[in-house]
Amino acid sequence: MKQLSPEQIQTNWQDLRQLINDTFSGERLENLNKMYDYFEDRMCLAPASGKEHYHNAMVGGYVEHVLHVTKFAVSLKEMWEHNGAIIDFTDEELIFATLHHDLGKVGDLEHDYYIPNDSEWHRKNQGKEYKINPNNPFTLVNDLSIWLLQHYGIEISWNEMLGI
Repeated sequence: MKQLSPEQIQTNWQDLRQLINDTFSGERLENLNKMYDYFEDRMCLAPASGKEHYHNAMVGGYVEHVLHVTKFAVSLKEMWEHNGAIIDFTDEELIFATLHHDLGKVGDLEHDYYIPNDSEWHRKNQGKEYKINPNNPFTLVNDLSIWLLQHYGIEISWNEMLGI
């Protein structure tokens, strides 16, 4: 299973924060920075999925995943645009949706979404490195993503909501 070095985790975090500061402005940027400051430790260490054969199921996988999704979404949008597609969303909306499509995977205000799986059998036989934290109330990841954004007073457009 792939692992990220502490340096890679730190670089990914710095890249994420730079992207946020370069893309957003005003009250939106201020509220995003409050949210990212609050979740910094958790986001830096969070996996993007729980199973080893899924994407980025490792320490630091969440940030790496959203950076990859953003990079590839921007590239795809540019390719579509270059080939004459009608683009009915802004670059800011695209980047916002890609950065926050899995925000709920950092958990709620108190608990991590994923915790290390304490079952040796599940890790060995099913590749379930992490399990969903039973201390969180049941919710879908995208619903929790939108709830966290509204909790921090971050308004979203219709396109951003659809993207999430």
